[in-house]
Amino acid sequence: MNILFQAFNQLSTEIIITDLDFHIITMNESAASNGWKSDSLNHSKALERVISKSKINKSELPSLDSLIDDESFENLKEALEHTQQNSSATTKRDLSIKFKNGQKRTIDLTVSLSEEFEVYILEISNVDNLNKIIDSTRTFASQKIAAGLARSLAHEVKNPLSGIKGSAQILEKKYSDDFSKKFLKIIVDETDRLNDIVNRILTPAKKPDLDFFNIHEAVERVLTLAGADNIDKIEIRKNYDPSIPEIYGDKNLFIQALLNITQNAIHAIDVSKDAFIEISTGVTFRQPINGKIFSTLATIKIADNGPGIDDMIKDQIFFPMISTKESGSGLGLSIAQDIVRMHGGTISHERKEGSTIFSVVVPIESQLLAEQVNA
Repeated sequence: MNILFQAFNQLSTEIIITDLDFHIITMNESAASNGWKSDSLNHSKALERVISKSKINKSELPSLDSLIDDESFENLKEALEHTQQNSSATTKRDLSIKFKNGQKRTIDLTVSLSEEFEVYILEISNVDNLNKIIDSTRTFASQKIAAGLARSLAHEVKNPLSGIKGSAQILEKKYSDDFSKKFLKIIVDETDRLNDIVNRILTPAKKPDLDFFNIHEAVERVLTLAGADNIDKIEIRKNYDPSIPEIYGDKNLFIQALLNITQNAIHAIDVSKDAFIEISTGVTFRQPINGKIFSTLATIKIADNGPGIDDMIKDQIFFPMISTKESGSGLGLSIAQDIVRMHGGTISHERKEGSTIFSVVVPIESQLLAEQVNA
């Protein structure tokens, strides 16, 4: 029975089993984590009673209408009754559900009837998750194309840069007047700067040093490293979730990714106007990353009260060479995204209540994460 219940809970599809009077007998963890949870259910014992056909005390069971509003319940009830009348599965697409706590969802619902056990089986797919998977897959593909294009361009630029610098150095030996020296130095310096950018794009990432590490130690290290950049003039707010387990990956690379994001936040803030950066950590559930849904994830949010990201480039900021700073190389967020992706995660951003929020999300499941990092 324990093995059966574990398998039931491993399903990514939300499964709810009710009796013919719409009382919830049991559900899997996927359903419970997406709003259907009822504290009055002992799921493993309930499933055991269904399989053994033991008599169930309905007064102990919550009803579907105790979790969702009246309109949502009527829509579900219609599908359940249609299934019973026709003795065949019923499917409803893009069904709007509103829970009693105010949460709203759009789902695909399939209802089956087990006449042997006298129960309805509700299979629920989250349409919102499907859209997120499509979006995350599209974003991932676009960023890979952009990164590949940047590397191709960098390779083509590298040789001409060497020729430009060499020519400028030869001219420096021939022309010693201040006017010529001034502009030849600009050519050499700018060539060196561009060459440095090209090398950073083309240089393969070093082999990661993999081990389990504490996210909060990484965050504290980031704040220490960022200390030289006006951080003493910024209010640092911390909201850590101490229950997050250790993450498997390269701690130093992960610190670099967080540092790139934090430094961007520091540079964006006007330190004369009650500037703050808030770093919070927590756990989220069933979120898609690069086309896959992970059941448990750690989240690090870095928020600042700067002016935000220009709408013209907000969808491109993780692409190489895109920067909001005049002197920026446009590689910081691209590198951060590559590092976080190496850890099986992703970075996203949003503007909310006057704050710009960057969210770093990585899977917590050790085995899956280790496989992703070692891939």
